[in-house]
Amino acid sequence: MSAAVELLDICKARSVDRFVLDHPNGSPFHETRWTELVRATFGFATQTLVAWRGRDVVGVLPLAMVTAPITGRRLVSVPFGVYGGILTLDEDVTPVLDDAAKRLAHQSGARFLELRYLGSGPTDHAGVHKHETYRRGLPEDPADCLGLLPRKARAEARKGRDRHGLKLEAGESWFGAFYDLYVTNKRGLGSPVFRPSYFRRLLDLYGPRAMLHAVVGEDGPLAAVLSLEAGGVLYPYYSGAADGIHKLGANNFMYVALMEEAVRRGCRMFDFGRSRIDSGPAKFKQHMGFEATPLDYQFYFPRGGRPPEITPGNPRMALPQRILSSIPSWMARAVGPAVMRHVP
Repeated sequence: MSAAVELLDICKARSVDRFVLDHPNGSPFHETRWTELVRATFGFATQTLVAWRGRDVVGVLPLAMVTAPITGRRLVSVPFGVYGGILTLDEDVTPVLDDAAKRLAHQSGARFLELRYLGSGPTDHAGVHKHETYRRGLPEDPADCLGLLPRKARAEARKGRDRHGLKLEAGESWFGAFYDLYVTNKRGLGSPVFRPSYFRRLLDLYGPRAMLHAVVGEDGPLAAVLSLEAGGVLYPYYSGAADGIHKLGANNFMYVALMEEAVRRGCRMFDFGRSRIDSGPAKFKQHMGFEATPLDYQFYFPRGGRPPEITPGNPRMALPQRILSSIPSWMARAVGPAVMRHVP
C-alpha cells in the first residue's frame, strides 16, 4: 500500500509523537511540541507533513517558515533544532515526503528548503557539512559513567567533586541562575539570546522530560544546563557557566553528573549536541571522550541558488557580533531576542 501525505491534524499529534519517540533517529525537535514552541514564541508558520499507510504513521517531516534579512524566506526543519528532516523507517516513503516538502517550498515562495539531518541525509539535495554531533551509549550503572572519560577529563571531574565539593542540584528554582549564566556566555560570544519566556514555555511543553540542573559550589551556582529527554536519549541543550570555572573542573563534573542522572532516568544514550568542526566546544567534547558524527544539512532551491553562509566566519556577521558582545547585559537581554528570530 502506498503512503498518503497529509498536513498534521492536531488531534493526531499523539500518534505522530509516538512514532517520533520510537524512531532510532527521532529527537525532541521532530515532536509537535517543538513546532508549537517556535510558533508560539516567534509566530513562525509551522506545518508538519505526516505520511500515513492506512491508520499507521510511516513518516514525519516538521517544517517552519522563517523570514530573515540574510536568507529571505526559508522552509526549515527545524528552527533552533540541531536535527530535523525526514523521519521514516521505510525508504519508499522518503521521496513521497520529500516531494511534498518541495511542493510546499514552491507554493509558499520559499527561497530554499533546509533539512537538518543526524548523519547522512536520504536525498540528493545539496549538502553542507560544517557541524558534527557527539553521542555515546551509557552504562547500566551510574557509577560506571566516570570511567567513560579519558584519564585527564576524569581527573578534572574528580577534582570538582572531591576537592572543591561541587554538587549537581536539580529543579526549576535554578531558573534565574540558569538564565543569568546563559546570557553571560552568549554575550561574551557576541551571540543573541532568547527571552526567559522561551525557556519557560519549553519547560512547560516538555513537562518532566525537560529539566534544569545547576552545579553549585561554596559561593553558589557556577554553571547550569537545561536538558531534554526523548526516546531514551538525554540532550543537555542550553547551558551557561561563570568565568574561570574550568579551574575547578566544573564543566567536566557537570556532564559526568548529568550522564549519571541520565542512567538513573533509564536513558541509554547521551547526546552532547552539535558543534562546529574544530571549534573549542568540539575539542572539549572530544576531550570528554566523545567521538564526532558528521551532520548533513541539505538544501533544495526551487529557483536555483546555493546554501547560505550563516556562521561566525561570515563577514556579514562580524558587525552584529561585535555589537552584541560590547553592549551591557541588560541591553543584550532586550535586543537579543529580536535578533534571534532571524538566525534559527
